[in-house]
Amino acid sequence: MSMTVDSGQLWHGTTFVFWNEIIDEAAIGKFLPAEHAQLARPIKEALVVFLRSLPQRWQQSILAEQIKLPPTTTLAVRLGHLARRCPVLHKLGQVLARDDRLSEELRRELRPLESLPPADHGHELRDALVHELGDLEARGVTWLGPPIAEASVAVVLPFRDERSTTLRDGVFKVLKPNIEERLELELEVFSDVGAHLDERCTELQIPPLDYQDAFEQVRDKLRWEMRLQQEQRHLTDAARFYRNDHEVQIPRLSEHCSPRVTAMERIYGAKVTDYVACAAERKRIARVVSRTLLASPIYAKQSQAMFHGDPHAGNLLYTCDGKLALLDWSLVSYLGESERIVMTQIVLAAITLDAQSIVSLLRTLDSTSRASRQDLQTVVDKWLRPIHRGQLPGLLWLVGLMDDVTQATRLRMGPDMMMFRKSLHTLTGVVRDLGGTDADIEATLLREFVLRFASELPTRWLAYPTSRAFATRLSNFDLTTTALRWPLATAQRLCGGEG
Repeated sequence: MSMTVDSGQLWHGTTFVFWNEIIDEAAIGKFLPAEHAQLARPIKEALVVFLRSLPQRWQQSILAEQIKLPPTTTLAVRLGHLARRCPVLHKLGQVLARDDRLSEELRRELRPLESLPPADHGHELRDALVHELGDLEARGVTWLGPPIAEASVAVVLPFRDERSTTLRDGVFKVLKPNIEERLELELEVFSDVGAHLDERCTELQIPPLDYQDAFEQVRDKLRWEMRLQQEQRHLTDAARFYRNDHEVQIPRLSEHCSPRVTAMERIYGAKVTDYVACAAERKRIARVVSRTLLASPIYAKQSQAMFHGDPHAGNLLYTCDGKLALLDWSLVSYLGESERIVMTQIVLAAITLDAQSIVSLLRTLDSTSRASRQDLQTVVDKWLRPIHRGQLPGLLWLVGLMDDVTQATRLRMGPDMMMFRKSLHTLTGVVRDLGGTDADIEATLLREFVLRFASELPTRWLAYPTSRAFATRLSNFDLTTTALRWPLATAQRLCGGEG
């Protein structure tokens, strides 16, 4: 694809930004799987609306960079450059970089967004540190040179604490200069894109799903990226959550923190997907990723189980001593007890081919109560067909069902469930890049379920029949009911019935 815009189209005070020339619908269609090819037009329109809504001076700068690229530059490369200039697109690119539903060409351009080489910010970062913490030397802190990493909104700087006996090598996480103004404006534009899609549903041939509401939920989550004091609390909570997991490392906080600076332990290692090892070792790491970031929150004993909201490969480090380090806890969500009970009940209902129960359970997740039972029934019947043919329903089946339900009906789940589904798609891409498969993910989850269920057996003898106060969220009544319905479901499978 070539770009016909030239520097003559940049006027002083006004920018004629022909984003339609840059964002090519046909090229977008090639990035998507065949079953989603119809989304090329709304994706193009959303990107164009987003870019055109930015302040003119930002558009001029971004477009000037695009003009410098060779005319034959592909859209995938152009999107990679756009993402580097826009924090919201940067974050979106990190999420999509491992999603193998997209073309390899696009994912290859997005993967560098997971851990960018740091830019030169001059003295601004050091000045920001001194403003927040005062004289570093008086604190016994030695500055160790330029930044070592850069993310969408922050920069990571190394330091040494000469006075500490337990945490000498550390890093400062500091917000980029002027990032708050930029991200806040982009997030407001992001919400406006949702409103635009709501108005254009008919013309774009997309389901009326209240896109503005969904985009605003994501916007509110992304604001956490700038709240470093909140991330410090998340790091403390994560350390507590994983304290008994000897294969996991959470960065320890240093005393040199402030509301705008996070000081923490420096962890040495390689991005998990870059770690050089034999196939068997990489698959073992994939199992650790699945167990740590999926099974642990799903089967947590706590009523509110935290999970990492941004588990792209750049935030997963394989350390020198063979641990999985979980970095960047700015985005965190929680799976409540009620959500995990519903998820478990849907899987049980699928095992017994109980479509009506699945529909009723899905409606309990609908925060707007606008999804019709008939529309839900159609989607559920579709997803039960492979179960009729003998497939066992697992987490990936469940999340696939939830994704389809939100796209095909007006069901709207809460922000935490939305983040969980997003995190799962990111993690499955990481696992696959490590050599794992969907079956490996399900096998890891099944193994963790069996281990937890076995540990619950002694207390189940004394539990009330309907109590779900277990990590598996299964009551004795649930188990008995499923066992009684299993023969009929098996007969339906053998007879080839689907209703």
